[in-house]
Amino acid sequence: MKSSFTVLANAKINLHLEVCGKRADGYHNISSVMQSVTLCDKIRLSLSNTSGARMVTENKEISGDNLALLAAESFLREVGTQKGVEIALEKSIPLSAGLGGGSADAAAVLVGLNRMFGEPLTTQKLLELALSLGADVPFCINGGTQIAEGLGEILTPIRAIPSWNVVLIKHHKKQSTGHMYSLLDSNLKDKTSTEAVISNLKKCDISALKENCINDFLSVSVDREEQEKICAELYERGAFLAGLSGSGPTIFALFEEEPNEAVIKKLKNRYKEVYLCKATNKGVVDV
Repeated sequence: MKSSFTVLANAKINLHLEVCGKRADGYHNISSVMQSVTLCDKIRLSLSNTSGARMVTENKEISGDNLALLAAESFLREVGTQKGVEIALEKSIPLSAGLGGGSADAAAVLVGLNRMFGEPLTTQKLLELALSLGADVPFCINGGTQIAEGLGEILTPIRAIPSWNVVLIKHHKKQSTGHMYSLLDSNLKDKTSTEAVISNLKKCDISALKENCINDFLSVSVDREEQEKICAELYERGAFLAGLSGSGPTIFALFEEEPNEAVIKKLKNRYKEVYLCKATNKGVVDV
């Protein structure tokens, strides 16, 4: 058993996201293609002298019942240890952005603690704990490029995509995801275009991605007009795919070549938060 362990928690984007139907439990089924990116939070896990889990972070917006802390408590209960753990969290993924930052942190805590304690839990057990915390957490355990179905917990890995350059723009406040789902309830679909997206990715046919990749949440976003303008601007600046991630508000764009400094400077002058990163095949990375 190690006394400390440090991991990076990579954010995710939804290259494609369709809401397929409402379930008997009130939740919704989705069909999505999710992708890890290198924008990440850094988490240092350390054994403590007191039982239970404790969070240390300089980010004052993070609440005391955040997913990373809940993940640590779930892990400690599962392995039946009286040892405690301190979580030192350095946030770089913006909050309430549609980038899965909280889910990524929870996944990183589960993976990091499992390695720190000598891997007492199987990957399948980690995935079960992850699902109990949130629908996006299982994806963040392994990351990469995966099809997400059901609530998001039915995962099918597909061939890793190239390490395309990714620009992320968060320019609006988060809307209620529950409310956005409710707005979609009158227009749910039986068939999706996910298979076409998967085929495009497997063939690395980037010219077809723009035609086939969609995000149903964009159609009910109150900021739709401006978000579409941001996408149009990113296409003009060389992106081959741009869209909304999750339920928003972040817009992502994929570039084959890294955008030059002048492009990034112009974007940063126009928008509140701009991040440059890359696609990656990892959800959690050991440091």
